[in-house]
Amino acid sequence: MKQSTQSILKLRPYKKVPQDKKKQLVELVFQKDWKIKKQQASLYLHINYATAKNVVLKYRKFSIQKKTSKLPESKRCQYKLIGLSKSRIQVISSKGGIQQGDV
Repeated sequence: MKQSTQSILKLRPYKKVPQDKKKQLVELVFQKDWKIKKQQASLYLHINYATAKNVVLKYRKFSIQKKTSKLPESKRCQYKLIGLSKSRIQVISSKGGIQQGDV
């Protein structure tokens, strides 16, 4: 019994990360190409590395992957044989789930 009560007391306190820090972290990692590592984004924002890593993984899973799946199947990867017809090519690129300007 003593061991179980001691292990409960040794648990680390939970600190909830504010929403604005989560947004800053996502911006630093995906837009400004910072690393999550202890030397960069997590240290700069004073967030635990494991928590920062979890925030980035959840953003990738729920934001970026959902945006790419919204494209219909017919518009994903198309190709056309070049002949006499003039073709217009539109390149859509995204970085961190946010569409970038004209390429």
